[in-house]
Amino acid sequence: MSASKHRAWAEGAGSVAKEVSRLAIACDIDIEKPGLAERILKNDESVCGRRNSAAFGKLRRLLMAFFPLKERMIDRLGPDDTLEILNQVRADIRRLREQGSPR
Repeated sequence: MSASKHRAWAEGAGSVAKEVSRLAIACDIDIEKPGLAERILKNDESVCGRRNSAAFGKLRRLLMAFFPLKERMIDRLGPDDTLEILNQVRADIRRLREQGSPR
């Protein structure tokens, strides 16, 4: 598995993604909704279900940092390993969110 082969990259991407997820929850944003990340990058706070300017600002800055990180991962690890790592990070975040949501 690429995540174990490239553990440092996986951990770095995972840390950023978990913080993005936490901040998205604070702003009541479904971060996986298509087009939402682009709207956040354009500083469109109307995507928030809950007003939290500080969390939104941090979320936007993290997303701005994440895209160059993803490009560096592709350059250094290749697209297949990067995709595998990011898919695992997404699955981990979904699992954590499901564990924390009311059933």
